[in-house]
Amino acid sequence: MKNDLTVRLRLIADLSRNYAVPESRIIDVGSDHGMLPVYCLKNGIFGRAVLTDINEAPAARSASAVADNCLSDRAEVICTDGLDGVELCRNDVVVMAGLGGNNIRDIIARLITRDGDILKDVTFILQPQKSIPELREYLAVSGFDIDDEECCFESGFYYCVLCVKYTGKPRGLTDREIYYGPVMLKKFGERREYKEFLDRVYGVRARGDKRIAKVLEEPYEQSNS
Repeated sequence: MKNDLTVRLRLIADLSRNYAVPESRIIDVGSDHGMLPVYCLKNGIFGRAVLTDINEAPAARSASAVADNCLSDRAEVICTDGLDGVELCRNDVVVMAGLGGNNIRDIIARLITRDGDILKDVTFILQPQKSIPELREYLAVSGFDIDDEECCFESGFYYCVLCVKYTGKPRGLTDREIYYGPVMLKKFGERREYKEFLDRVYGVRARGDKRIAKVLEEPYEQSNS
């Protein structure tokens, strides 16, 4: 198995490293090919891993990747929907990458009902393929803080990754924060191309969406914080 990650997965690995401590596990939801957790284990970012996928064929690919890299004693592969049947532990880093934002929302909603306070000791690294504003808004009202956000460009498309922590205390986001990201807004001085990409995307959507149109009409001031 090739150990080099794509730009997107390398960004996720680097962000995950920021939240890893010696006892942390990486839990890769929808792992598919298993490349991310295998990379993290082989490079000492995490000591243990759990890989899940809802379908048997991707779960089998993940299991093969784990076995081929002699990591079966440190990684568990589970065929399940999201995190159903997976017991979360303190300092776990849960990655949900390449899933739709609404799918991520549904998985997290089940966790809030099931796991309660243990979520406060877990970090979530989220890379939704779509519905990012809707996911941000849901996370805020459901008691999650967005601790960090970063973006990357790969194969002609921009991806945004969110690092979030559960506090149990709902908070509000402005519409601009919902669409552009509360942390990304502070980084646009160095991420101008990503802001321009979002401006183009929302410029098209604004034709039929008054909420987005209002955001684009408001004056934008670069934050220096």
